[in-house]
Amino acid sequence: MPTISVRISDKEKKELLNYGTLSTSVREGLRLYINTRKSQELLHKLEELQRRNPIKTTALEEVKLIKEDRNR
Repeated sequence: MPTISVRISDKEKKELLNYGTLSTSVREGLRLYINTRKSQELLHKLEELQRRNPIKTTALEEVKLIKEDRNR
């Protein structure tokens, strides 16, 4: 397993220790950061797709389609 070095202040260290060991807190922070970046990339791709293929139905048509789907 690779090792990383992280510089934090004493105040940050004390705050992180409230949530468990430093390694666990840093690992969870990295996991959250990576998941957030992935989510942002996916949302950006979705926005691009929506720009290229705009929605062709109105809100009323969507409501009608939802009601029809529920009645099945």
